[in-house]
Amino acid sequence: MLSLVHVGLSVVCLIIGAVIFFRPKADEWHRRMGKIYALSMIGLNVAGLCIYHLTGHFNLFHFTAVLNLALVLIGWFQVILRRRLRRWLYRHYVYMCWSYTALVAAAINESFVRISPLKELVRQAGNWVIIATQVILILVAAVVIKRNQGRMVG
Repeated sequence: MLSLVHVGLSVVCLIIGAVIFFRPKADEWHRRMGKIYALSMIGLNVAGLCIYHLTGHFNLFHFTAVLNLALVLIGWFQVILRRRLRRWLYRHYVYMCWSYTALVAAAINESFVRISPLKELVRQAGNWVIIATQVILILVAAVVIKRNQGRMVG
């Protein structure tokens, strides 16, 4: 059941996060969807931290859930504390973008584990395929986040 909650909230965040990223900001729709995204991300990370059936102990995936949880909470608190913080909008944008990038990275990683053709690719070519994919994602995300920063933050 916990895994279903984790996967369901992941799908919600993947969809909402993509739409938020490409839509205009600072309107009521953004605020509403942003809350749904943040609460869903918190829920999926907490659920992920409670899943131990793969290894029986805290592992790299739990560590990444902690990091992603930190990104989301810090990003959200920028908005909550905006009257006390300088450059809160910039930090909100950056933290939330990287939380979404981390979610996409996790989805890609899961794809290599769960989708037969990708599993076969890793079996034949080795784990470097996963690492290369993650590096490419991070590089592309860094460029897109930086390029859109002026349009999104002002």
